[in-house]
Amino acid sequence: MGSAFDELVRLKGEAGFVFEDGGARAVFAPDLGARVFCELEGVSLHRLDIGNVRQSDKVFNNFGGNNFWPAPEGGEFGFNYDGDTWRVQAAINDEPFALAERRRSSARAAKETTLINRKGARLPVIMERAFQAAEPAEELARLGPSAAFAYTVEDEIRVRGNVKAEDALLACWTLEQFDASDETTSFAAVERPEEAINFDFYDHPEDRILYGKGGFLYKTDGKRRGQIGVKRAACARFIGFADRGRKLLVLREILGRTGELYFNIADNDQPKGPFSAADEYSIFNGPEEFGFFELETIGGAQVQGGFLKGSRLVSKTSFALFPDSAAIDGFVAELL
Repeated sequence: MGSAFDELVRLKGEAGFVFEDGGARAVFAPDLGARVFCELEGVSLHRLDIGNVRQSDKVFNNFGGNNFWPAPEGGEFGFNYDGDTWRVQAAINDEPFALAERRRSSARAAKETTLINRKGARLPVIMERAFQAAEPAEELARLGPSAAFAYTVEDEIRVRGNVKAEDALLACWTLEQFDASDETTSFAAVERPEEAINFDFYDHPEDRILYGKGGFLYKTDGKRRGQIGVKRAACARFIGFADRGRKLLVLREILGRTGELYFNIADNDQPKGPFSAADEYSIFNGPEEFGFFELETIGGAQVQGGFLKGSRLVSKTSFALFPDSAAIDGFVAELL
């Protein structure tokens, strides 16, 4: 009997794209919101809800993987609200992308749709996501892992027609989900870490944050709902997480972007308004019933002459497995 990842390949390989290279496999699934799922040496790297993949008949189907959403989620311009009711509209999670291009180590998917925000503004858009196998981040490669893999996603949203920026905000946003445990701790490499974090999400994580000289740690064990942003002004080099149980290190970094207007993406009331935050990374820790956490990258909006034009964001995720936890502990210690 095969693994859940084997089943994902069987279910989505034909309509999507499967990359294989040595001990690494990646699935790019256009009909699952163009999500990406990866495996390395038989270790499934992302959270994967194979039950939802088999039968996606819930109001919101959270499949896991690396997801591409439009920001913001909450506030007056939020895309995930119908009045005061949280609802992920079909245009975001249910309408499939179409596979537009497939090569040996890359693929591209696209769809045309209409997004509707909480204010009632309608945004006709083209959404595109391109997957590309890549070289792992040097910060991981120099540690001498037993196995490593990386990929990039280039996400773009183009607005068709004239949508005024006073009626809507829009930016690319990736949410990459991982299984949480007592052994999973997230981090960011950033100077002046005490000044780098935006806490304008849920309750303050308090002692779950540990500051060091070259970054900070955030205990993401999937046992207490929380979220932090990493301010764009802080110029973080990357975010990531360590999983000592699986001897795994993961980094996420932003490689390129268009759009200079940054705003609050958060799923909250945003009492200080949509421009109360300007983050380019975010880390979400789910509650116990979720059992996962997220590493997120965030783009900005392109605005010309008062009209929204779109957004583009290029993100890279690197994975490395080690024979023991010594290299992982040393990497984390270096941050602190």
